[in-house]
Amino acid sequence: MTLTNRLERYEKRTDRCLFGILLVLYSMLMFVLFYRQAIEYQGIYFSDMKAYILETQGLESGYEFPYRFLFWLSRIWMPVMGAEAAVAFSTTFLNSLSVLLLKYYMEKTLKEYARRQQVKWNLLWDAAVNLAVFSLFFVSMYYGPKDEKIWGYQYIYRCNGILTPNPYWNATYLAVRPFSIICFFLTAELLEKYESEIPVKKAVYLSMFSFLAAFTKPSFTFILLPVVGLTLLYRLLAAGFASWKNTLLFGCCFLPTGFLLIFQFLGVFTGQNVRGEETGIGIELGKAWHIHSFNIPLSILLALLFPFCVLALNFRELKRNREFRLAWQLMAAGLLSFLFLYEKGFRLVHLNFSWGYMHGLFFVFVICMLQMLKNLMGWKPWIFGVFVIPELYLYLYHLQCGMEFFLYLYQGNNAGVF
Repeated sequence: MTLTNRLERYEKRTDRCLFGILLVLYSMLMFVLFYRQAIEYQGIYFSDMKAYILETQGLESGYEFPYRFLFWLSRIWMPVMGAEAAVAFSTTFLNSLSVLLLKYYMEKTLKEYARRQQVKWNLLWDAAVNLAVFSLFFVSMYYGPKDEKIWGYQYIYRCNGILTPNPYWNATYLAVRPFSIICFFLTAELLEKYESEIPVKKAVYLSMFSFLAAFTKPSFTFILLPVVGLTLLYRLLAAGFASWKNTLLFGCCFLPTGFLLIFQFLGVFTGQNVRGEETGIGIELGKAWHIHSFNIPLSILLALLFPFCVLALNFRELKRNREFRLAWQLMAAGLLSFLFLYEKGFRLVHLNFSWGYMHGLFFVFVICMLQMLKNLMGWKPWIFGVFVIPELYLYLYHLQCGMEFFLYLYQGNNAGVF
């Protein structure tokens, strides 16, 4: 074995060891938070856990949940540790799985980019990926002090008004994220090549994980399917139906998920809810969002300062980078659904169409972090000054706000009045 191979093996082992330690510490931290939410420790730690625990126990929660994966998974552990700990453990497991998957995909993407740019990969890049991955699970919206006006406008509910990529008070959002990460990167890869070939194994994986995503929480697939459908239609028309067979085959990957979504939405958004109120999907500009924010354009800006900066400085990536483009397409789909759609009845104030928007927030942060690291690989003074410094400054601003917001939640405070 050559010295180079030995060094590579040492660096790989070191990276895995360091990442493993960080993942264990992060998982322990999250389990404490989720368990405290489950038992409403000291009469605080308000979240959606109580309803999920009742569903896991097979009891009436007062809500209709046509997505059952988290509850079924929690029932595996329930005989051993009780319902509260089981739901907290399932949430921790799936949330930590998201970290592991994001590490895999980010490292894979950056190593491929480094190979093309002839940049030597070493332990410093492994460390940079680890820091980027864990930080992405803490970034949040930008906000100022609660009583301080931002550009002449004061926020009453900063969390629900601006929204965050990391809503640690909602277990089903966290539970669906590992499946959404797989679907995102698989979809981006297959959209790149489906017209010439469709790898059968990856197509099956995409179909399976998109179904699991919808069965865990439909919010991600609710924005993914329209984006993929419109993309396939546009490219089919632009190509003059030249690749209609492959387009049809690729579209069939999402048929199980599509049928599941129809079933879920027919059951939840029609007729009457358990309180006897009218349910259904309403359409009105900003009706739900305006409950918590009186300045929606400012809310969007404060949620996306870093991604907007990266987009402005790397606008050409929209044309040449499929992952970059897909993330912004999902962001647009999530934004439009939240901006125009709302639920009738008592669930109006729950802002349930915001979940797709928050998935969009998460993925534009991920893809913009990847782009910032690619810019950093260039390591030329003008690239660093023009691109990396403003991107990094705004990202650290989001991270600082996110850490403070997470600490606020970890101390048991109510996110709804943040």
